This record gives sequence, structure tokens and C-alpha cells, in this order.
Amino acid sequence: MAAQRELPAVPRQVLPREAYVDDAWFERERHELFANTWSFAGVTYDWKEPGDFKTVQAGPYPLVVLRNKEGELQAFHNLCRHRGTELLEGCGNTGRSIVCPYHTWTYELDGTFRGMPKEKICFPDIDKTKLNLKPAALGVFKGLVFVHPSAEPDESFETWLADLPGVAWPHDITSSELKEGSADVVYEMKCNWKVFFENAIDGYHLAYLHKNTLGGPVADKNLWETHGRHLVWYSTEQDGSKNRLPKLVDDHLAASGAKKVKGAEEPGYGGVYMLFPDIAITTSPYSFSLSKLEPIDANTTLLTLRAWSVRSWLSSEDKIKDIPGYDPESGRIKSSHWKVHPLETEDFQTEDVWVCEKMQRSLHSPAHQVSTLARGAGGEAPLTFFQQSVLDFVPLEAMPAAAE
Repeated sequence: MAAQRELPAVPRQVLPREAYVDDAWFERERHELFANTWSFAGVTYDWKEPGDFKTVQAGPYPLVVLRNKEGELQAFHNLCRHRGTELLEGCGNTGRSIVCPYHTWTYELDGTFRGMPKEKICFPDIDKTKLNLKPAALGVFKGLVFVHPSAEPDESFETWLADLPGVAWPHDITSSELKEGSADVVYEMKCNWKVFFENAIDGYHLAYLHKNTLGGPVADKNLWETHGRHLVWYSTEQDGSKNRLPKLVDDHLAASGAKKVKGAEEPGYGGVYMLFPDIAITTSPYSFSLSKLEPIDANTTLLTLRAWSVRSWLSSEDKIKDIPGYDPESGRIKSSHWKVHPLETEDFQTEDVWVCEKMQRSLHSPAHQVSTLARGAGGEAPLTFFQQSVLDFVPLEAMPAAAE
């Protein structure tokens, strides 16, 4: 069941150092966390026609989401029932059926087994009713599609969402309100996925690391609210901040009579929505971006960003080339390709990647230790909340005690 805890009054580090650098811990996360929670697969319009598909990796499980002949979205394990061969790659349209590339075993778009070559000779006694694709679970929220490896998860999609459906949401990205950029932005980061997630929910650093970009707000002028295992960030600062999000939100929603956010001075939706375990959604009245973290190993993470904006050029291939660290060979953003110091780029995402990679290097020191964390909903209390959520799936067991 989803945790219903609040932010701790006195936050502390509860994950051990090994949780960020140890390959064995990383493998536990793949099998105990990512295999047992909901993974983002795409936006409903990614599947326009019957046969459209996208593959998704959920921990150790390769899954596929496709639209069947009746127009419904379904999810399956991306495995042939013959010898387990991966059926589909990437995304595209599989036509009227799914055909295994190895021995051409064939399935209907609803996962039903259709047949195989030389059935009477090679498989005279086979029970074809037991060869349908293994189902996975699928859920849709605000046009966002999520999948779970289990056909009947212990934690249902509704339980995972908790009370998010009642939280103010900024945009309908399935409408014509905003336009999606023509290309995804992919960052290849030399850090553990949790290091980046924790940086994203750290309200204490905004006015300091980002003093020349975001410029705040300071810890007592921003807050995080909990919703199940998810977190939503609000800025409560109106004047004197370089971050204009609060004023824009206020102007955008004041006429609607929106209610005030708890503890805030203005009405409005959140600026950041962090969906456990690996999704970051950043919003403004004029844009919406979704970043998915993909752990590669204990020390490497891919961050794939999809962006929507009133400006249709956002995230075009030409614009991506202007992002600091763009590698023309891979098409990814890498710290190895920074041409100036990150603090001179005037790009807050670059500043975040820089400090996360610095943190990852320091975590490899046996002398690494975490001291007192900043209190308050705008400080570092969300870090403890997130770490405890990780421990719900990956308990400490015999791991060394975390630093106090």
C-alpha cells in the first residue's frame, strides 16, 4: 500500500552511502523497487492507430504498450511465449499482428496467440490457449500512461496515485493548448538516479546553487506537499525573486477564483510534481515538461525530457544543439562536452547536473557523511520522505546503518 506519511519535522539521512554507489544495492532496486511500482510509458497520443506500440523497461521486465484493433491501450510482457525472445524494439507500428523475429510465432494485437509455422509437425500436442502474451497492468492519468509488470499489482494504479487526482493540475497536454517539441532531450549523467531525484526535491539549494539563474526562492518561501509517495512543490514568494513562476501562476489563475495552496500566499498549481519513483514534471502557465530518470547502473543515469510549450520550437533538434554539453555523436547532453564552467552557462539544469556529479564523486569516499538536514517543507525534509519511500521497497536488512 502507498505510504501516507507526512514530511518529518526533523529530517535526517536514512539511506546508507552504499545505496548510491553499490552495484548490489542497484540490482536490489531493479528487482524490488522498479519491478514493483508504476513506470511512465508515454502520452496517450503516442499510440494513434491500431498496431502502434512503445516498449518500456520496468526494472528487469521488458514490457510493451500497444493499441489493439478496438482502439484500446493494453500492456504485455515483451516476450515470445516460445523461447522468450524479445518481440518488439523501440516504438512504431507492428501492423495487424505481432510476429516474433526468431521463429515467426504470431500474436493478435490483443495478445492472443494466433499460430506458429509447422504446427502439426513440430507441435502436435501443444495447447495454444496457454500461449497468449503475459499481461501487464496499465493506467492513465491526465493523458500520461503508466505500466506495471504485474497484471494485478499489489499496489493498484489508484492506490499509487493516492490523492493526486484532487490536486490542481496545470495543463491538458493531450489538447491543442500546448505543442510538444519535435525531439526529446537526453542527459547522460554520472550520478546515481537518487542523487538527481533528491536534488530536485531539495528546496534549500534554490537560492544558492542557482543564485544567478533561478535566484530562489529561499527555504521559507517555498514548500513541498505530500500526496501518497508523491511530492508537489509550490513557491510562495511574490516579490524580489528572479523566479517569476509565482507571479505568472497568480495572474493566470486569479480570475478563476482558485483556492490558496496550504501555507501559500497565492492561489495556483504547483511548479514541480515529483511522481515516485522517477518522474519530475515542471510547469508554468505557458509550458509543461516531463523528465524520466532511467538508472543505467549505480553511477550512471539517463534523464529523458519531453517538453510542451506555447512556443512550438521548444525542444527542436536545432535548439537541443544549443544546450551546454551537447554531444553531436550521441545526440545526448554530457558533462564531458561542457565548453565553459557550468556556473557560467546561465542554465540551471546544467548547474544541477554539475552538482549531482560532484555529489556522486564524493559519495565514493568512505569518509562521506551527512550532517543535520535543513528543516521545514521548503528545506530538506522531502529527502527523508523520499528515502523512506525507497526503503518501503528496498529495506535496509543487514546494510550498514545510515549516517545520523
